[in-house]
Amino acid sequence: MKSLLSKNAGTAALVLVLAWSLGLNVYLGVKLRSAVYGTPVVPTKINAKLPYPLPLLDPDGKPTQLAFDDSRPTVLYVFSPQCDWCKKNEANIKSTVANAGSRFRFVGISISSQNLKDYIAQGHAPFPVYQVKSPKQGVDLGFVGTPMTIVVGPGAKVEKVWEGAYMDQNQKDVEQFFGSKLPGLQDVANVTH
Repeated sequence: MKSLLSKNAGTAALVLVLAWSLGLNVYLGVKLRSAVYGTPVVPTKINAKLPYPLPLLDPDGKPTQLAFDDSRPTVLYVFSPQCDWCKKNEANIKSTVANAGSRFRFVGISISSQNLKDYIAQGHAPFPVYQVKSPKQGVDLGFVGTPMTIVVGPGAKVEKVWEGAYMDQNQKDVEQFFGSKLPGLQDVANVTH
C-alpha cells in the first residue's frame, strides 16, 4: 500500500511540476513577444487614429506618404506577397474592390518588399500598393498578421478591422459591410505565384 501511495504521490508531483513549467513557459512567451514586438504604437482597433499622412514607401522603395481622403473611406488591405492566406483571399479582395470601389478607396500595404514588384506586375493587386518603411513600422501600426483589412474614415480614424482571410464570420461581416457576395477562398495550388 505504501508503494502505491508513494508512486501516486510521485506522479502527482511530476504532473504539478509539468503544469507549473507549462504555465511559466506561456508567461515567458508572452513577455518575450512584448519585448520583441512591443505594443503597437497605433493599435488597429476601432476608433484608433492612424498617423496622417501615413509615411510609407512606394513599390520601388522610395519614401512617400499616404493621405486619407475624407470624402470617402479608405480601405487598407495589409498583405504580403508570400502569404498563402493572402493568395487564398485574392478573389475575395478583388471582388470587394470591383463591387465597392466607387464608394471606397482601396489601397494595398505590403509588410514585405520581397517579390512585391512581381506581385503587382502579375496583376494580384487591384489597387495602388505601398509598403511599410520597415518591419518595426509594421509592428508599430499593428500590422503583424496578414491579410488584414482596415477601413479608415475621416480624420484617419479606424472604423472597421478584419484580421485574416474572408472566411466564416469574417466573410459574412465583409459581405454585409460592403454589400456584395464574395466568391470564397481560392486553393493556393491554383493561384499563380
